[in-house]
Amino acid sequence: MPRARRPSRRLAAALLALALPGCSLSGAIGAHSIDYNHSVEVATDTLLVLNLLRARDRAPLHFTTIGAIHGAFTLSAGIGYDLTAVNNGVQPAGLVASNPSFDIGPLDRQEFARGLMRPIDPALFRLLADRGLPDPLLLHLLVARFDEGPGGRVIPNDPESPASGEFAAMVDRLTRYGRLQFNGYTRLVPLGPRLTAAQAAAPEVLAELRQPGISLRPDGPGWRVFRPVGQVALCVAGPDGRYQALSMDTEAPQIAPMGQAGDPCTAEEVADQAIPPGHAAAPGFGWYLRSVDELMRYLGAVQRREEAGRPYRILVGATQPRLFRLWPAPPPRPRLAVEYRGQRWWVAEQDDREDLTLSVLALTAELLNLQKSAGEIPSTGTLRLVR
Repeated sequence: MPRARRPSRRLAAALLALALPGCSLSGAIGAHSIDYNHSVEVATDTLLVLNLLRARDRAPLHFTTIGAIHGAFTLSAGIGYDLTAVNNGVQPAGLVASNPSFDIGPLDRQEFARGLMRPIDPALFRLLADRGLPDPLLLHLLVARFDEGPGGRVIPNDPESPASGEFAAMVDRLTRYGRLQFNGYTRLVPLGPRLTAAQAAAPEVLAELRQPGISLRPDGPGWRVFRPVGQVALCVAGPDGRYQALSMDTEAPQIAPMGQAGDPCTAEEVADQAIPPGHAAAPGFGWYLRSVDELMRYLGAVQRREEAGRPYRILVGATQPRLFRLWPAPPPRPRLAVEYRGQRWWVAEQDDREDLTLSVLALTAELLNLQKSAGEIPSTGTLRLVR
């Protein structure tokens, strides 16, 4: 009777051997996906820190990216026979072998270079603020200078300047009474002069009203044609609880004082006042935003100051942490380390009260990734890693 059972057991073992590669493959794909993701993390973090050290040295910056990682798996299965018959003679076996390859390309195309040099879109300022990042952190990182225009004051954001405290004081003034707020509303731009009732009924005016969005609205004792435009206002809290509205635009200055009636910080719709030709701009400071290239060189300047023994701290609420620092020796809580020109540099773990370096690196990496376009990433010949 035992001998009759052996063929069925051998058949079951054979079927088990055939099933082994499928089980092994699912586990192998998961494990290797995690390994590849970790490899991308290490490569990306290392390259970012290397470029910031190059910026510290005022050297050229160089960018590469891993365009793709390809996983090649070899499956094998078999059945062995154990002469000792301890396991009924049958030994199923399965094996998964991996031969990964990856594409690396230099980011040196024209579009990527232009993206690095282009000022940051002010819409990103709003998105980052809505994520809860501290306003002082965003102002120090993203604003290159405050400028009153011709004949007015200019407050540069230069950590190595003796007047760097003036920029910090301006940031404190803007954030002292509350967080920066944003309000999206419809801005009504006047087209032409005020009209009487008879003029508003003229055929040419009625023809203009057929255009999409154009509307005729009461304006004082008469009527005026308006064109609606979507607008976002950045609102700065004042000591009396009221907000000062600043306009946001893609042209410099990207954030500027407004000369509008109404309350752009709370209203859904605001009509512009008719402005005669040659009218002076609204008084106040315009905000000039940085490009990603300028941001990286700014952090390089912060690192130079740190290495000169002058810590660069910013006021965030009741704390005053370092904005950015790469350590020449292991910090109490190291996160990662990078080799650069024969020396090792460390990044510390995030500490909201003492060191913001890790969050600064995360934000810089996100802004850098926004400049990458899949169509602009070239690839080298595939590199294959055999192990």
